[in-house]
Amino acid sequence: MRKVLAVTGIRSEYDILSSVFKAIDDHPDLCLEICVTGAHLAASFGETVKQIRADGFTIADEVESLINGDRKSSRLRGAAIQLLGMIQCAERTQPDFLLVLGDREESLTTAALGAYMDIPTAHIGGGDKVIGNVDDQVRHAVTKLAHIHFPTSALSAERILKLGEEPFRIFNVGNPGLDRFRNTPSISREELFAWYGFAPTLMEQPLIMVIQHVISSEAELGHEQMKATMEALKELAYPTVLSYPNSDAGSSGIIRAIEEYSSLPNLRTFRNVPRLEFVNTLRQASCLLGNSSLGVLEAPFLKLPTINVGNRQKGRLHGDNIIFIDHEPKVIVEAVKLCLFDENFKRQVAEGHNPFGDGHSSEKIAKVLAEIQIDQKLLFKELTYE
Repeated sequence: MRKVLAVTGIRSEYDILSSVFKAIDDHPDLCLEICVTGAHLAASFGETVKQIRADGFTIADEVESLINGDRKSSRLRGAAIQLLGMIQCAERTQPDFLLVLGDREESLTTAALGAYMDIPTAHIGGGDKVIGNVDDQVRHAVTKLAHIHFPTSALSAERILKLGEEPFRIFNVGNPGLDRFRNTPSISREELFAWYGFAPTLMEQPLIMVIQHVISSEAELGHEQMKATMEALKELAYPTVLSYPNSDAGSSGIIRAIEEYSSLPNLRTFRNVPRLEFVNTLRQASCLLGNSSLGVLEAPFLKLPTINVGNRQKGRLHGDNIIFIDHEPKVIVEAVKLCLFDENFKRQVAEGHNPFGDGHSSEKIAKVLAEIQIDQKLLFKELTYE
């Protein structure tokens, strides 16, 4: 059996990866172990390692690396600590593959580890493009270090080719984040509202989901930007579920703004929403508000109207479900009302194209890892241009 050592550092990325982990764990020729690090181990971010344990996956190591602070150096210092722990984990477990997703420090440390230790590294989500965020640079750097690429769209696969990567390394599998929406059981609206503690009289009202993060180039504006969103929610007064931001520089400002408005009567805030309730909230939501990649990558599959506030996610491939606006309370209120009540926009979302796959990405990834030949051709990369 081939051993896959997967790395996960944060709730949002684990939610996408969990279906991949299950497909690998279920494959007869693959063995999965997980290196858990970053925000997963922090109580301030919900200690989401508990979810990984509850899902029954084998945890090879828990590497504490999160330096919780708003300085731009905090994530980089954490990455240095993380890399040291991951080296020890890899030396002990001797994996055949490393697996990581996305554009955070975990992907960079994992790819560096694989490149230096001659362990084939599989990277999910390469080739995407965003504007004004260090994540974009990290993602492309990981592509140049990784050995196997699992882009989530045809356009991203083309970008990886343009970066000089060899075609045999690239597998356009779609977005594995869609798989959980196909696999997670449904619960009724009554059950969902009761779980959140909403009054039964609110069940006929629109449900809003809010996930807003800071952007690295605007870290100092986190509080001001989140306050604009909270002011809009105060005016709208609809049942609203809000999930806390990632552990980025500037996130404390966002959290401070959330806590300043935590007494809003129809607002429910969570450091981590369990997967069953989270998936069903998105299924039943009338609108997703904030700037999460979820609105770009997964919401088109759900036909979920999405409002992206500010510059995060700008320039990224997206479906017809999303509108981009500025951090202004009045503009946010108008955009939410458009999503909720404008029949033309609702029809556009319902008929819109989803460019990110069919919800069967995980088994495709497992199949590649089980069948691809591990040899010098895979390990020693060549540029396709002179």
